[in-house]
Formats: sequence, structure tokens, C-alpha cells
Amino acid sequence: MLTAWLADHYRSYEEIALKKLLTTYLSALCGAILFAIGSAQAMAAEGQIVIEDLTPSKLRAEIKKIETEFYRVFNSSIEDENLAVVCYKYTPTGSNISEETCEPQFLIDKRGDNVNDARNGYDTLLTPQGLRNALAPEYAALTAAMSEVSIESEYFRELNGILGALREELESR
Repeated sequence: MLTAWLADHYRSYEEIALKKLLTTYLSALCGAILFAIGSAQAMAAEGQIVIEDLTPSKLRAEIKKIETEFYRVFNSSIEDENLAVVCYKYTPTGSNISEETCEPQFLIDKRGDNVNDARNGYDTLLTPQGLRNALAPEYAALTAAMSEVSIESEYFRELNGILGALREELESR
């Protein structure tokens, strides 16, 4: 009889201990979850951005900010000003809505020279494809310069990665 009582009591003690252990485990798990949520909120408060939470217009604005910094870092890292990337606004023919584009300085210069030469009758006006073909060596130099800056600057590589992720997210929507 004593053994039956001890067995029942032991089972009760075991169940109580298991419940306490489970309660402790659940409390720890809830604490970890709350800590993770608090950390995520703290990161958001520190300027961290969750890409999935951005609307398409906010995503475009973030792309623009990162793009501006990307080109600033690149332009400050190169010596040849002809390879610098310049961003400017223009109004396409037949539209009243201005757009912004970023192009290397050598392309801007060549296009301007080609238009002036065509107006003066010295040359024919090149198509966009013709300009790209005429500037193939300059584009190769631009690619080499970007690769060199990417090797030298971890910040530039990070900006490039972020820019790629943001653009990919925008395209997937």
C-alpha cells in the first residue's frame, strides 16, 4: 500500500516537474521571440529597412538613394573624369514628364559632339546602337574601372549587392 501511494505520488511529482520544465521552456521561448521582435524593431528604428515591407514607390526611392551613393563612391574612386557617371534630368521628345538618367561622361560628350557635327554637316547622326559601337573601348574601360573599385572597396561591393537586391525585388512585383 505504501508502495502504491509512493508510485502515485512519484508520478504526480514527475508530472509537476514536467509541467514546471515545460512552463520554463515556454517562458524562455516566448522571451526569445520577444527579444527577436524587439531586435527587429530596434533595427528598423536604426534605419534598417525590410524590403518586403516597401511599397513600389518607396522601393524606387530607396533604389534612387542607393544608386546616388553608388555613383558617388565610384566617381570619387576614379581618376579619369571621362569615366565618371553623371545623373541628370531630361524630358523625352513628345513628353512633358521629365525623367532622370545616369550615363558616363564619355557618352554625354560623344552624343553632344555627334549632334553638333551632324548639325554642321560634318557627320551623320549616330543611332544609340551606333554610339555604343563607337564607344566600345570606353565602355570596356568603364567596366574595368568598376571592377577595380569593386575589388578595392567593400562598401562599393555592398552598395552594388543592395542595389541588385532592390532592383530584383522591384522587378518581381
